[in-house]
Amino acid sequence: MEQEQSSVDKFEDFTWKIENFSRYDPEDDVYSEPFVIGGYPWRIAFHQRFRRNLSIYLSAVQTANMSKGWSRHVKFNLFILNQIDRSRSIVEGYEQEFNEIDDIWKFDCMVSSPVLHRPQNGLLVNDTCIIGAEICLCKSKNEKQVNQAFSLTTSLTSGSQIVQMEAEVLRPKLEESHGQNLGELMDFKGLGQIEKDLVPLLEEVCSHHPSLIECQQKRSRKFKEWAFTALGRVLHFLKTTKVKDMNDLACKDLQNFWEELEPFSFDLTWLEPHVQSALGMKNYLKKVKKVEKLKDNAVALELEIMRLKAKVVNFEVNLYAVRDLLKAEDFEERDLDVELGFVKL
Repeated sequence: MEQEQSSVDKFEDFTWKIENFSRYDPEDDVYSEPFVIGGYPWRIAFHQRFRRNLSIYLSAVQTANMSKGWSRHVKFNLFILNQIDRSRSIVEGYEQEFNEIDDIWKFDCMVSSPVLHRPQNGLLVNDTCIIGAEICLCKSKNEKQVNQAFSLTTSLTSGSQIVQMEAEVLRPKLEESHGQNLGELMDFKGLGQIEKDLVPLLEEVCSHHPSLIECQQKRSRKFKEWAFTALGRVLHFLKTTKVKDMNDLACKDLQNFWEELEPFSFDLTWLEPHVQSALGMKNYLKKVKKVEKLKDNAVALELEIMRLKAKVVNFEVNLYAVRDLLKAEDFEERDLDVELGFVKL
């Protein structure tokens, strides 16, 4: 699966407001909730580098629906928003390919700690820092898009909408009536006039199975034409129809072509397994759809887990901030279930 954007760059942005910024552990990478841009999930992260420098990361989220060799080629900007004067925001632009080996792009030493913490610089205001990313997807391959209707800010049950992968209905060229030709006719080994597109296939199988011609030698010319046309239709169907096209209609067509061969007394024991295998593709495709549905569910769960983990980290930081504030106000925690201890009169 390969997708390519138009020549006009279309950037979409994600902004992350980080409150109680100074309370995050300077030794940890802190990740945002996952977000979807260009049909694919991403996360940004920051690292305070022991409070000396601030680094920002852009990470391609790896999910269950990625195939081996996946890649995303993107143009993107990472930024720290100036909350006093937006024109003075710090922005750095890149063009990079993310893949299964390199799924993260790190912007080192974007700003030093002294610069970040000076109030007049507007990068850290009331211990709140705003960082973000602008992303333009140029090209991707071997990766299915996340459903754009899936909202990462809602619960899994209400936000996840399973993408239904329906195979495109493609009727084979031979689905018309039995007597309709694919094109012009040509002679087939002196046995009769056969549709030109069928002849190479018939020549190939008859070279491996001479009995196909031998069993028809005593038949009339018209009978031979009917027989080899019927055989050619089955061969042509198997040759030109892809697995993904074996829906109910295609299976019905193949079954009809196969049944039309019965009156001609060919020995087709060598061909029957191929026909039955093709007819079984309908059930296989149903299983493929089921697998795709499970993968979509897995992706939704993965993103939901990431979202909740990010919320837990933010909640813990805010909780500690509230506790410190209460301590500063001489608030003492007490067990509300303890008796007041009045003296009995």
